Amino acid sequence: MTDQPPTPNTTDATPHRRDKKLNANAIIAVALILAGLGVLLYPVLATQWNNYQQSRAAEAYSQLEKGVPPEVLNKAREEAQQYNASLGDIDPSDAWTSSDDESSPAYQRYLNYLSVLNETEAMGRIVLPSIKSDLPIFHGTSDRVLARGVGHLYGTDLPVGAPGELGEDGAILPAPPEGRLSALSAHTGLQNATLWDNLDQIEKGDPVYVAAAGEKLKYEVRDIEVVTPDKTSLLRRTPNKDLVTLITCTPYGINTHRLIITAERVPMDPQEESVFDGQGTTWQWWMWAILAAAAIIVLLLIRWWWKNFRKQEGEEGPTTSGTGDTTES
Repeated sequence: MTDQPPTPNTTDATPHRRDKKLNANAIIAVALILAGLGVLLYPVLATQWNNYQQSRAAEAYSQLEKGVPPEVLNKAREEAQQYNASLGDIDPSDAWTSSDDESSPAYQRYLNYLSVLNETEAMGRIVLPSIKSDLPIFHGTSDRVLARGVGHLYGTDLPVGAPGELGEDGAILPAPPEGRLSALSAHTGLQNATLWDNLDQIEKGDPVYVAAAGEKLKYEVRDIEVVTPDKTSLLRRTPNKDLVTLITCTPYGINTHRLIITAERVPMDPQEESVFDGQGTTWQWWMWAILAAAAIIVLLLIRWWWKNFRKQEGEEGPTTSGTGDTTES
């Protein structure tokens, strides 16, 4: 009898190739799912990063302010108050439907006020504890400004409060007969920053804190209104009142109207200055929804991977590679 040549064991090779193909497809599928998760999570990560940068800019303003000599801050505050006194009858316009001539001499002079902290470009800082908002205040309401924080509406009083001290009843002593009103505006619904998305949660009686030129001021919300953009009468001074007005677009994502919140200056307890230590991270409902969806996808992915690969390992078991040699004599 003659020896038969060994026959290749193709029955072992075919499943092996099939398993390698399945593994490659699984890896591609997982990579695509992870890429999708990255796209899903990007708005949350981008928004929180920008929120962090804006809060850091607000805190940097206060830190740099501490290093400025008191006489420099006092001079800046006095000059700002003199500027406010020179405004006369204010006729403000809507921050989003009008544009200021930033090249005009008057606007250029305006930019020089409250500019003692040029490193930050901010003129002040506003804190709204009830909605955990802490943002820098910049000159004007250009697109560039409103993408970074809160804009001061040109033509209204600079946010340094009225001159003089507050009496026990909250009245300014001496009270300027024409009053003071500083209008501050910020975006709602910006894709990559929270800014004043939660301003509609403000309630009457909530505090508003403003810091500028070494002065820390407290205001209390007195009135909340939703108006059309052309109704700017709410941005006019009220005799014998020191006011700050907060403006943003509403409804969310539609922006046909303006939410206008008016707050009046009240005495501030020195212990309340701790609000300028920072407000922490703001989480919105849509962020939680995206995180929950991402967590569910990850859990399903882990479950699928575990189920399929454990099953595959169980089916494979120990393998032996035979040569198929037989010898007959």
